Amino acid sequence: MSKYVFGIDLGTTYSCIARVDDTARAEVIKNNEGENITPSVVAFEGDNVIVGNDAKAEAVLNPDTTSMLVKTLMGKTDFAIRYNYEDKTPEEISSYILRKLAKDASEQLGVEVKDVVITCPAYFGTAERTATKNAGIIAGLNVLEIISEPTAAALYYGCAKEQNEKTILIYDLGGGTFDVTIMRISSDKIEVICSDGDHDLGGRNWDEVLIRYLANQFTENVGAEVEFDEYAIQDLRLKAEKMKKQLTSKNQASDMLEVNGKRSKISVTREKFDEITSTLLYETLNKTKEAIEVAKNKGYQKIDEILLVGGSTRMPQVKSMLTENFKESEIKILEPDEAVAKGAAIHAVNVYVNNQKSLAGHDFNSDEEVKVSVNGDEKELSASDYKEDLSVSPEMMSIGGAARQIVIATTKSFAIKIIHNNEEKCYNMIVKNEPMNNGFVTVSQIFGTNVNNQSTANIEIYENDYMDEYFNVDDDLKIGEAVLELPAGLSQGAPVEVTLKLNKEGILDVKGVDKTGNREVNVRMETKGVMSEEELEKIKRRSQGIVVL
Repeated sequence: MSKYVFGIDLGTTYSCIARVDDTARAEVIKNNEGENITPSVVAFEGDNVIVGNDAKAEAVLNPDTTSMLVKTLMGKTDFAIRYNYEDKTPEEISSYILRKLAKDASEQLGVEVKDVVITCPAYFGTAERTATKNAGIIAGLNVLEIISEPTAAALYYGCAKEQNEKTILIYDLGGGTFDVTIMRISSDKIEVICSDGDHDLGGRNWDEVLIRYLANQFTENVGAEVEFDEYAIQDLRLKAEKMKKQLTSKNQASDMLEVNGKRSKISVTREKFDEITSTLLYETLNKTKEAIEVAKNKGYQKIDEILLVGGSTRMPQVKSMLTENFKESEIKILEPDEAVAKGAAIHAVNVYVNNQKSLAGHDFNSDEEVKVSVNGDEKELSASDYKEDLSVSPEMMSIGGAARQIVIATTKSFAIKIIHNNEEKCYNMIVKNEPMNNGFVTVSQIFGTNVNNQSTANIEIYENDYMDEYFNVDDDLKIGEAVLELPAGLSQGAPVEVTLKLNKEGILDVKGVDKTGNREVNVRMETKGVMSEEELEKIKRRSQGIVVL
């Protein structure tokens, strides 16, 4: 039986799973309901968890026991919903979505679903990426890597659709997030130039505007003040989403709504919908223009193509706006619901094969983790996870028969706190949108001690979105610190070397070296908002006893 690895697009409103088949073609695997995408909705019912369309319907009847839009909470909080007097984390809720996708794919294909690449928005920082990986671990999956959604889409486009050298812009408007990423594609490389985005902007915002419009219309129609309770709001939410989808192919959509015994027809034209949501659309335009300016400053003066990814790009207003504003660029719709998962599946093959090659000479029957170097990136892998060969190779998947190198860019800046002109400032050592050749970036710099006889050097790390060299200290951005013990008797200005190493999964290693006495400290940043290994194992054990339907 063939061995497969999988790509999962873990979306805010819908999720999708794909693989590369024996003919080296990326394909989406339908769920047990026969659909390519599964709503990212989780409902609790007794000792079971319901995921997908049935959970979405349950949201109308039992909103208190249903979790939606959990992706927006990843890495930011340890609470998503309370059920049976127990708090559920966003990672646990997301793990049920992943389990549903994996279970259905396994039943559809008759094979084990274990090794996966999971996608996340390009702007996700260390905490969000780690939370996403932890969700996969809780689900019992071997998470090969976390990859950004635009990179996955570009990888699918570059491998399956295009081999000519060009600069492309990925406009990714999903259900809950917006990403814009500019890349350079050539026959041997896919290189990220820059990314930007808004984690609070997506199709659900269009839904909210439409919900308010329809609620006001309903109130006017029935001629009385109407109180929309949580059940009525959920019903209206589902109807608004349905009408929004109808407007992609129709000029008008309508439905019947009943609230507190009062019934009325609600309707909206495409023209009115475009009018009331125009502010949201132009927020994406502004982000797109900002990204293009960054690319121009890096020497990329022309965008050859704009690829539309994400289900919300089906709204006609999106293509119309981009066509009007970027006349020199060709606008293409790239399988909005499927491209990201397919690209992740292609990347899963690349990662699995590279990991397997790095373990050559090790015992593939051993479960013990060993340290290996994979294209210059240090990893701890268990050889037994890679003893089976895949039926396809990276070369088979790519047009022209050559595997492509992926060069991503940093999605966040990382600073340390220093004294600059007698004032505390944050100094960015790693700046957002720097290329990460071989999947990591390393920066070293020497600083001086602040006073005579200084006993320690506190290396405080701040994750941020600034691209300036210096910015004001904001403790909310602090993710950790490393404390370097210094020898006695140092004079002011004694050299201390600080090294930051960031890998493509957002893991930051910090090293401080006292250049006088050669003392050093090494710390891997433990990000705020990420659960401990003990918590992870506890939730994993608890959730494995829950049946996912």
